[in-house]
Amino acid sequence: MFRRILFATLLLMLSCSISFAQKPTDTKMSDTKQAMAAAPAYSLFSPNDQWEFGIHGGLALLVGDLKTDFSSPGIGIHARKALDNIFSLRGDVDLQIVNSQPPSGATWQYLGPETRNTYGNGDARLFNSATSTIFQGSLQVVIALANGRWDAGTRKISPYVFGGAGIGNLGTQVTVTGTDPKIPKDPTINYTTGKQDLAIPGDRNTSSVAPFAEGGAGVAFRVNDKFNIAIEEKASTYFGKRSDLIDGFAYNNRDFILFTNVRLNFNVGGGAASNKTLPLWWVGPAEQLNSRVAALEARPKFDPTDTDGDGVIDMFDTEPNTPAGAKVDMHGVALDSDGDGIPDYKDKEPFSPPGYKVDANGVAMVPKPAYVTEPDVDRIVEAKLAKFKTTFVPATTATTASIADWFLPMIHFDFNSAKIKESELGNLSAVANVLKSNSGIRIVANGFTDKVSSDGYNQGLSYRRAQAAIDMLVKRFGVDRNSLVLNYEGENNNLVPTSSANYMNRRVEFKVAKSESEMSAPAMEMKHKSHKGNKNAGY
Repeated sequence: MFRRILFATLLLMLSCSISFAQKPTDTKMSDTKQAMAAAPAYSLFSPNDQWEFGIHGGLALLVGDLKTDFSSPGIGIHARKALDNIFSLRGDVDLQIVNSQPPSGATWQYLGPETRNTYGNGDARLFNSATSTIFQGSLQVVIALANGRWDAGTRKISPYVFGGAGIGNLGTQVTVTGTDPKIPKDPTINYTTGKQDLAIPGDRNTSSVAPFAEGGAGVAFRVNDKFNIAIEEKASTYFGKRSDLIDGFAYNNRDFILFTNVRLNFNVGGGAASNKTLPLWWVGPAEQLNSRVAALEARPKFDPTDTDGDGVIDMFDTEPNTPAGAKVDMHGVALDSDGDGIPDYKDKEPFSPPGYKVDANGVAMVPKPAYVTEPDVDRIVEAKLAKFKTTFVPATTATTASIADWFLPMIHFDFNSAKIKESELGNLSAVANVLKSNSGIRIVANGFTDKVSSDGYNQGLSYRRAQAAIDMLVKRFGVDRNSLVLNYEGENNNLVPTSSANYMNRRVEFKVAKSESEMSAPAMEMKHKSHKGNKNAGY
């Protein structure tokens, strides 16, 4: 027994010496260091760490009145959580089966449950062994001995001591080898098998629940960030009536249980991705502070140099050689507003229409007449206006022929609308003045649309536009309705030859009537509705 205690003490002293002498181990950013560097500042000295779960097994030794050996097995499970870098709580559940027998050359006599066990010869039942089954659970405070040094990093070896208390269920069975013939047979003994369940004196139960205290020491070896192995020695002592009956004999000496075991421990709870570190007994108290300092030192130093002078410093400039004067985005890359692959500073048409190929200068290659430029519109309008001849003749000599050559303004409409805009009231006022000054003439109001939507829909829309213009002349400007002739042509005779939406084509033209007659409303005019797209696209 003395040799076992001496061996355990030497093992603990050796592991402590190794652990206190070790230096910080990992130089790279392990999962634990990354988690510490990423942890919130408020958890600087108590980061979110992992749980430890494990299984253990070994051999138990009963120190009591009888001789025991290492033939007594024990197994268990445990869970452990750190309170800080030194202290942690651990829960243990163990099952141990302890065998006892008299010392070699000695004769033990059992005088019955109501008397004490004694040495020597006498009227007594004789037996040679006892077996105790112990099922117990405990809560322990574990102290990491190696975490007193603040300059140490993540450790490979962690020696520890622990103490705690718990509750156990004890059941002891003795083997009877014989009885004195003078003593009546005991009904509690099975004389065929020689077995007898031992009860506490004065108690008929053969097993009982009792509290116990325990303590011990061990050393753990970290294999990796997920797994470690520990060797441990644990001593337990029970309280109450059964404290001296675990080995089957009461001799005024409390029985102790020594449990030498190996523990396989697993760290559970994620790594750097979940900002959880190793259990804190592996981590030096200043490890997180050191990790944060290392992370700060690893950051690039601020350099305000801006080589190309585009307003984005070289540290963030992904295009550090942009030509002078070129506009750039937040990453220092030359802008390409229309996304045609030619930066704006080279693009002669920086806002090319989408969907067309561009030449080397960034100009869209648009087939005509699908795309009409503003100069094209001006040229078409000027050519149209050139056809009108303005003849100024005194009113007293005016004739219908000369008035017919007059230029009268036209009005325009918003897309898919027959509503008169306020901006067009001036043109309508000019038409009204002509009618009021020349009571003998009639004027045709001819409605048009662009080529968006179907022919049938555009016929109805052009009719409504001509009707709206006539209504405004009559109601707003007091023109005689009989002096106005309503005509409409839908999408025919567009000023601008395009099938797309076009402002110039959405109009009502006015001219002096010759032989024109009033047109009735379209036979199947569609209801007024919102419309987008063009008819060539399938709308």
